Amino acid sequence: MSGHHPVSITMEPDRLIQVAVAQVLPETRYRICKWSIFRESQEKLAHLYQSHPTFETEFKRCVNDSETNDEFESNWKSLLERYYIMDNEWLQSMYSARQQWVPVYMRDAFFGELSVSEGSGGLNLFFDGYINASTTIQMLVKQYEKAIVGWHEKELKADYDTTNTTPVLKTPSPMEKQAASLYTRRIFKKFQEELVETLANPATKVDDSGTVATYRVAKFGEDHKAHAVSFNSFEMKATCSCQMFEHLGIICRHILAVFRAKNVLTLPSQYVLKRWTRNARTGAVLDERASELPNNSRESLTVRYNNLRQEAIKYVEEGAKSIHIYNVAMDALQEAAKKVAAVKSQGSGATQGGNLSNGGSQELHATEENQMSAYPSVDEKEKKIHELTAELENTNQRCEVYRANLLAVLRDMEDQKLKLSVKVQNARLSLKE
Repeated sequence: MSGHHPVSITMEPDRLIQVAVAQVLPETRYRICKWSIFRESQEKLAHLYQSHPTFETEFKRCVNDSETNDEFESNWKSLLERYYIMDNEWLQSMYSARQQWVPVYMRDAFFGELSVSEGSGGLNLFFDGYINASTTIQMLVKQYEKAIVGWHEKELKADYDTTNTTPVLKTPSPMEKQAASLYTRRIFKKFQEELVETLANPATKVDDSGTVATYRVAKFGEDHKAHAVSFNSFEMKATCSCQMFEHLGIICRHILAVFRAKNVLTLPSQYVLKRWTRNARTGAVLDERASELPNNSRESLTVRYNNLRQEAIKYVEEGAKSIHIYNVAMDALQEAAKKVAAVKSQGSGATQGGNLSNGGSQELHATEENQMSAYPSVDEKEKKIHELTAELENTNQRCEVYRANLLAVLRDMEDQKLKLSVKVQNARLSLKE
């Protein structure tokens, strides 16, 4: 975690694990896996599941759909009374630990969970198709590496779809178009869902004290489930009682409804988390991810090709946005091309690639014949290897510098663009007011 404790962690309902995490990661917010508790309930409450088929649905609705602490308390009490299970010891223990697994108690902490249904697969989904009941420990290690490679390939496909396909917009909102260009496809669909819901969730101003105004946002016909949104027009910041942004990192329909009422046309930069964007893997993030992969994945020709292609596409898209960025990107790419050609001419690419064209094979064969005819000494060979290694290392370092500089320029331009759009929007709002 780059020397930092994780913000949050999800664990199994095991007391020893909870104690260990609390000792090792005291600053980390932890929760018990809700889906593990649901699975455990099938065993602990088997008699209820068999005699009352509707109990499971009501139990999950009580946990997932409660929007306030008081609502959960009321729903839980009603559920226990309706099925006469007030004295059930397992349910009592789960209620005592409710702040560690019931979603409504953890909305103030970031967990990055996109939907309440995603956790249902867990490890079973990760290992689906790789292990079964007869898998040995030795095979488990090998299958684990294959599972990682498989998931990485799925991520590459998702990245490819995000980069090379255009999502269907459902509104004429400039904010939706902006989000489509910033977010990954999956996150954009979630944002789009929230944006479309603003049409059914009007915002009504209930208080206005200077730069901060309070709005009441409720779906048509559901006034009893209204949410309160505070909006600072000067700082372009808003907070909602549902705390969806704090919990998931995606702005909620209630804040978007206020933005719509205030004619905020673009998404403020503070509401765009880098982890959900197309550029989430740029820089060191991508390098760290690659170093964690097993050797057979890093050495895969397909993976290397996809990684390079993905990076190149991003530079093309960013470099075409303005003449200045185009010139910077072109200079960096030309310089990188020279370095690659220099390394390739030294033969290092041929030894690592594993696949050579006929021409490349002939050149390598001719080189070997020349070397054999010259009969260089061992000292000369070692000296030459040392020189080439030093030159290659120097070239790699310079390439990294060029790459870092290019990424820094692109990030600065993107930040400036977002800041400028916010300033323009503020100016428009001030003129209207």
